Amino acid sequence: MRALVVAALVLGVASSAAAAPPVSLPKAAAPALSVAPFVLTTFDGARHPAELGRLRVPEDRAREASPTITVAFVRLRATGATPGAPIVFLASGPGVPGTLLGRYPAYFALFERLRGLGDVILLDQRGTGLSEPTLQCVAKASLARDAFESGAKATIALGRIARPCVKMVQDDGHVPGAYRTDQNADDLEDLRIALGAKRLRLLSMSYGTELALAAVRRHGDRIDRIVLAGTRGPDQVWKLPSALDLQLARVGHLVALDPRYAATLPDLEGVVRRILDTLAWRPASLLVTDAKTKSKARLRVGPIGLQAILQADLSDGPAAAALPAMIATLARGDSLLFARRIERLYNTLGAGVSVMAIATDCASGGSPQRIARALAEEKTALLGGMSNVFLKPAFCELVGNPDLGTAARAPLRSETPALFVTGELDGVTSPAQAEEVSRGFPNSVRLIAENGWHETLSAPVVQDAVVDFFRGIDVRGRRLALAPTRFLSIDEAKSAASGPTRGRK
Repeated sequence: MRALVVAALVLGVASSAAAAPPVSLPKAAAPALSVAPFVLTTFDGARHPAELGRLRVPEDRAREASPTITVAFVRLRATGATPGAPIVFLASGPGVPGTLLGRYPAYFALFERLRGLGDVILLDQRGTGLSEPTLQCVAKASLARDAFESGAKATIALGRIARPCVKMVQDDGHVPGAYRTDQNADDLEDLRIALGAKRLRLLSMSYGTELALAAVRRHGDRIDRIVLAGTRGPDQVWKLPSALDLQLARVGHLVALDPRYAATLPDLEGVVRRILDTLAWRPASLLVTDAKTKSKARLRVGPIGLQAILQADLSDGPAAAALPAMIATLARGDSLLFARRIERLYNTLGAGVSVMAIATDCASGGSPQRIARALAEEKTALLGGMSNVFLKPAFCELVGNPDLGTAARAPLRSETPALFVTGELDGVTSPAQAEEVSRGFPNSVRLIAENGWHETLSAPVVQDAVVDFFRGIDVRGRRLALAPTRFLSIDEAKSAASGPTRGRK
């Protein structure tokens, strides 16, 4: 669910990222690497001189005479007197372009500091952003109005959105199964060679950490050091429903400590359970605005609707800040906040899909043991298992059932220096996941961002640690203290919900 929410955001914002001065690459007889002046405009309106690079790579290295595709990147030239190895930023998703996150001022602040150490490369992984082809697809039809009534109907509705998108990619002559992590890792090696760099340094977040680890596995002698913010390691793609339930309990503890909710939500988990039971025997009828048709749509929402919201929002600080108000009002029969959140989810999921995201996740897959555990936990977990929906056969068959194989999911051991940074409240890529992967990296440091959620790289104190690590400074024992999340009051949440519906980062 999270992967598609992020992909829909990309559909809504990447077009503005591409609005900077265009750089054309000849379709025939193109050089392997083309670089031209570019202006990166951040969302605060500032314009930053940069370079736009386009690298031709095989679409599928496993096929002889494979057609080529273009992997794009924005390069911020080094400002230091003695630049080191290029620092390549590997964004999340899968499906989020690095150039998109580079437009957020908080991220650009980090990249600007890193320029003092070497060139900074904001990579649009194959199938995303300015790369060609872009495997993001805008859906023509709206999401079915019964999509949130049950898990089975959600799968059918999402399949109706994904199926024509995959067909469009195939009709254009592309192979969805070629968009996977091993090919991404080899794209990095081709990029290194094209840039004439002896080694690369990798800055990664969420899915990007899986890619960084694959690059170390496949080309470790060419990787100088890596930063992993929110680790998704080998065989960690399938999410464990028990971990999501634990995240709900963790957030519930914080809510119970808030004076405004101590009386009404002393047991958030218990209240959620009662609401889910109520929705099971009496689904909610919610009136929302369909962003495509600009008309009203009445949705029938069962437990899956609330479960999908909680799975998407429980590790996102800004979204989690509004959850107590939504749960408290819903428990007393007021569905306004719930309806607005369902409306946002309905329009986001109905916007389209990233075929690259589906293919990449399906290829990463999971070991039989991990999959069996996840499927078993789905049957009893309070929040269900919709977070794994795009890993199910109904979707993986659409993209040709790509699979990286057991070797790619095996534990990794490397002497590469690594910094693991995880938010204390990250339920998507938990501290436990980083601990598991770090056991194979004897030259690693693990830092926990206190009060941090899934996204930590935008925090200045985390940026300090990242920059120092790339400088070669020992950051072991560094304390990363972020400000605690302030939960919105019911009035504040309703005031925020009264504004226009917007996609979330």
